Formats: sequence, structure tokens, C-alpha cells
Amino acid sequence: MTAEKAAMTADNYKLLYYKTIIKTKIMKKITLLAVFFFSSLVVTSLHAQSLSNTNWKAYIGDPLNDTITLHIKTDSSFVTGTDGGVKVRSLFKLSTDTLTLTDYDGPNACPGQPGKYKLSLTVDTLIFTLISDDCEGRAGVLNNLKWKKVM
Repeated sequence: MTAEKAAMTADNYKLLYYKTIIKTKIMKKITLLAVFFFSSLVVTSLHAQSLSNTNWKAYIGDPLNDTITLHIKTDSSFVTGTDGGVKVRSLFKLSTDTLTLTDYDGPNACPGQPGKYKLSLTVDTLIFTLISDDCEGRAGVLNNLKWKKVM
């Protein structure tokens, strides 16, 4: 093998080596992005699953002065007072950490006025933080209200 061919072969090995390093770095970045993306999906799914078919209690002062229970189903919710009467029924849509409530029935309903809230969930506490809601009554009650999970 001539010195020129040996130099070309060495250059080819260097080029191959650098290409391999670059491909490895790119693959690591792609893998990290994929892990992050799928982790986000799992967390969103866990929020939805962990809220589905749960009940939460909170005390509401004036003018209601009652402990109410929020019953969350798969895609809807309803609120009852201590007397068991339904106060409001709503469609319940969760997207990442944003909850959209759209009332459709009940004496305290605001039909046609969806409300959006940021959701904060721990093991036994649920908090809605107002993003936007044209229903003043609902916004006034739900914003930063701490709900405790009913076991």
C-alpha cells in the first residue's frame, strides 16, 4: 500500500469516525425528545385517568354556605350539595393541564359559557386556577378553591 493510499484510508476512517459521532449525538437528541414527548403524553393520560370517577369536597361560603361535592366522570361532572341535590352538570374536558367546563343543566348552570382553568392535582388536593370564564358565579367559586379527595 502506498503512502498516498494509506493517508486516504486514514482520512476515510477519520471521516467515518466523525460521521458516527455526529449520528450518535443526533440519535441521542432524537431519543431524548421522544422520551420527553411520550412522558408528557403519559402525564396527561395519568391526570385524566386519576380524575376519572373521583369525588372531591369543598366548602363554599356566602351565598351558598354549604359543603359541595364534585363528582367527576369520564367526560362530565356534576356538583351536589349536602342535601344531595344537583347544583350543576357540566361537560368536562381535560387537555394537558387545562380543564374546560361547559355547563348544560342545573339551577347554578351557565349554559353556553365555557370556563377554562389550569388544573393542579396532588394525591388528595385539586385546585382550579382561572384562565378565562364568562360565568362570574362559577369563576368566583372555582378560582383557587381547594378540593379534598373523597375516599
